[in-house]
Amino acid sequence: MKKNSWVFVLLVTVVVLWGGFAQAASVMEKDTIVVGTSGSYPPFEFHDKTGALVGFDIDLANEVGKRLGKKVEWVDMAFDGVIPSLLTGKIDMIAAALSITEERSKKVAFSQPYMVSLSAFVLPTNSPDVNGMEDLKGKSVAVQLATTQDVFISEVADVTVKRFPKLNDAVREVALKRADASLMDETVAETYINSEEFKGQLKKSFTVELKGAKQALAVSQEEPLFLEAINEVLTKLDEEGFIAELHKKWNTKKE
Repeated sequence: MKKNSWVFVLLVTVVVLWGGFAQAASVMEKDTIVVGTSGSYPPFEFHDKTGALVGFDIDLANEVGKRLGKKVEWVDMAFDGVIPSLLTGKIDMIAAALSITEERSKKVAFSQPYMVSLSAFVLPTNSPDVNGMEDLKGKSVAVQLATTQDVFISEVADVTVKRFPKLNDAVREVALKRADASLMDETVAETYINSEEFKGQLKKSFTVELKGAKQALAVSQEEPLFLEAINEVLTKLDEEGFIAELHKKWNTKKE
């Protein structure tokens, strides 16, 4: 009986240790990397007419995975869920036009940036012009939850903020004139304004430069080797002109 008990304890210990090693395995040891995004932010990530997930970040992350010799599996979710999903190990990387901020840097590890962008206000086409922050007093602004735009506008006095998990819902709120304006990356604003769904309903107003204007991929802070490998690939893609071609393809601006 004692011998059997000893064997049982040994087996349990081996199983526990093996499970711990399996959980601690680096992303670099995986055949597939799971990438989280939020597919309502064109031209960076969105669904085309067939329902396929496409965009600048999609092409970029797929190429990074290819260069690392790994398959890429995509998970589309609300933007405010991407960082929690990374922290809990549900995804291995974020590719969602994620801006580098001091607060986010406390939680995740950012790659070198691939984009610097201004943010623009979008208004209903027939609404009075808004030329500056003073003109927003007493008005409502719809934003995507947990974005840098959300943080920025939330600190502006006398503005009502309406938050949505998906940006297209925030934009639709403006088109339906249930919000006076929406705030998003300038490139994204131009994409929505010219889209089939909203064409003729929206116009771009003034732009602002927010803290955290640089966008990057993000991984767990527990994955330094994975981050190093990503940065090496991004450097090569930049040198080869691949990133410049993506900016041209998706009509985005690096700076």
